[in-house]
Amino acid sequence: MLPQSLLHPVHAAGRFLSARPWPQGPLGHLGGRVAATAMQPLAVMLTASLRRLARQRPDVFERLGPARQARILICPAGLPVAFLVRPDGGAGAVQVVRAATPTPCEARIEAPLDLLLRLMQGSEDGDAAFFAADLWIEGETAVVLSLRNAIEEAEMRLVDLVPLPPLPPGPWRPAKQGRRS
Repeated sequence: MLPQSLLHPVHAAGRFLSARPWPQGPLGHLGGRVAATAMQPLAVMLTASLRRLARQRPDVFERLGPARQARILICPAGLPVAFLVRPDGGAGAVQVVRAATPTPCEARIEAPLDLLLRLMQGSEDGDAAFFAADLWIEGETAVVLSLRNAIEEAEMRLVDLVPLPPLPPGPWRPAKQGRRS
């Protein structure tokens, strides 16, 4: 368990954090359950990627210090699922949870999915997104900063944590245009 100094008062008081409410689809609350269940193979893949990185780059996880045992809830805004990440090296794990269900965690990160993808690809500045209020952090920000700093000090991008193919052109990344005359 994390030292009391790293626990957010919300968590220490026994309350849990969840994503902001999302619009109910035609399936109502069942839609969140179905989505979370359908995403379980992704959770297995993400956990395997996290543990592979721990074997390849243990220094990244050592830099986290006590924050490596923290639970970080990553919530793509407007989606019925969220990702609970515990970056504990070889014992690290990623779980898919219903976004609307209060989940015990030390920190919660929420942003639109396209922004989260850009952050993971290294094409967006997290600080700028935070100060523009496009990226929300709740709970113990020291945990999130520890994760961010460990990745930066190791000269890694978030995409190194989860190997993703390059994003195709779209609203999240405009197509490269030729030089104008």
